[in-house]
Amino acid sequence: MHVFLTGATGLVGGALAGALLDAGHRVTALVRGEERDVLDMDSRDRIDALTALQGDVAQPGFGMAEPPAGIDLLIHCAATVDFAASDAVHEAINVGGTAHAIALARTWGCPLLHVSTAYVCGRADGVIGEAPADPHASFTNGYEASKARAEALVEAARRDGLVAAIARPAIIVGRLSDGAIARIDGFHHLFRLFGSPLLGAVPAAPQAAFAIVPICHVTAGLMAMAQDMTAFDGTRVHLAGSAPFAMADMLRIVADYPGTVPARMIDPQVYDAAMLDRRTAMVHRRIGPQFFDYFLRSPCFAGDSLERIGGMSAPAIDDDAFRRMIDHCIKVGFLDWR
Repeated sequence: MHVFLTGATGLVGGALAGALLDAGHRVTALVRGEERDVLDMDSRDRIDALTALQGDVAQPGFGMAEPPAGIDLLIHCAATVDFAASDAVHEAINVGGTAHAIALARTWGCPLLHVSTAYVCGRADGVIGEAPADPHASFTNGYEASKARAEALVEAARRDGLVAAIARPAIIVGRLSDGAIARIDGFHHLFRLFGSPLLGAVPAAPQAAFAIVPICHVTAGLMAMAQDMTAFDGTRVHLAGSAPFAMADMLRIVADYPGTVPARMIDPQVYDAAMLDRRTAMVHRRIGPQFFDYFLRSPCFAGDSLERIGGMSAPAIDDDAFRRMIDHCIKVGFLDWR
């Protein structure tokens, strides 16, 4: 199978590129500017094993000078995951990029596997099924909102005849077996603050939890979908752990590491930013609008699509697995907890 892949220089795209190559598939990847590293789950650079084409998802036809032919599947992983990016950036890359991916899939006459996020649910809480996203829901940030709008484009294209499926990874963390992850980004930066004195007391619900998922499960789920798009056509597939991981348990585990000063969860109703010291107040002003809303919820992303069609069940993430993820971050120097 000849796969055209966007976002290959990112975390998910790199891991998926490696898995596709290992499975014997031909991969043509879109790269932008000087981005040249395609790191698989073992952090091996696979750029020389695939065909790299310069382009930009924000441009029609991805801005490619000579679009390739003979594409069997388009996997669209590219997106900006910067919560603080402007609406214009989210619209151009996340929404516009998806529109351009749909147009190319139609031109090539191939299916589209669109990689979204489980958090297109917005501020919804509790058990969340694999239903269509509501672009008019209440969202925490522009990233979530733009991914919901992008999904709406894919749904409309499928109603118009395009074979398409949507994958919804939750918050991606390290590999289940050893905690390894090729690119430390996103949630990990917030997580580092969990053990820092800079965060202090944060407003959080007692039951607050994060829907985390190991990169290995995300990659395996995407591979199952990519290799059987006929069966997955029209599905929205949650790629998440079997249960959300409680914020209180995260902080308890962080406290076991020497040198940490774990954040404290306090009732949101008694949180008063005016009572913070100057340094902590600065940190809260910077990250609060982007992340504090996640401290109030415990979404559980349910659905049986992956198990029913692909025979894969959601992985359980226990305390030991979470510690392995911390230990990997220490090993590579991202965390200085010893």
